[in-house]
Amino acid sequence: MQFDSLDDIRAFCRDLPRGDQRLADSAARRQQNLTKPRESLGRLEELAIWLAQWQGREMPRLDRVTIAVFAGNHGVAARGVSAYPPAVTAQMVANFAGGGAAINQIAKAASAELCVVPIELDHPTRDFTEAAAMDEGEFLSAVDAGYRSVPEDCDLLAVGEMGIANTTTAATLCAALLGGGAARWAGRGTGVD
Repeated sequence: MQFDSLDDIRAFCRDLPRGDQRLADSAARRQQNLTKPRESLGRLEELAIWLAQWQGREMPRLDRVTIAVFAGNHGVAARGVSAYPPAVTAQMVANFAGGGAAINQIAKAASAELCVVPIELDHPTRDFTEAAAMDEGEFLSAVDAGYRSVPEDCDLLAVGEMGIANTTTAATLCAALLGGGAARWAGRGTGVD
């Protein structure tokens, strides 16, 4: 396991590499010199500059794009917070594997590799209304699974998740981190809960 303790994660996060501002500035200047109206590509220009900064090259590339979808079951689903039973999580993972989900088509259109990571589907987290959803070891194991799923030579990583009761879990997390108003925003319908 990459992380043996929460302190390992904290140390890792404190020591993350910084993007190269010099390359971001160079990419921004390049945008101004291209034959097009200034800022005509809107967010695409901002994204190209951001990618240049974090990829460490003035001309960013998207040769290897990975979409990682993490799937897990939330114990709070036992409270009936979702229109679907927890068994749907495994069914959706099977649908991803079979190429039948919307994310499969998005990945195909983007020439991206789709990586689906089921995490302990037979062992949902605990109901967070009654106890901590995960103990430290379970949390470290989940973080480790995420860390190990990122390819080293990936040009861009897009991350998603799937799991029945995920909207409830996300809304509660947002409320805890940002306050009650965030829970109302995060809890808006997003499709399969």
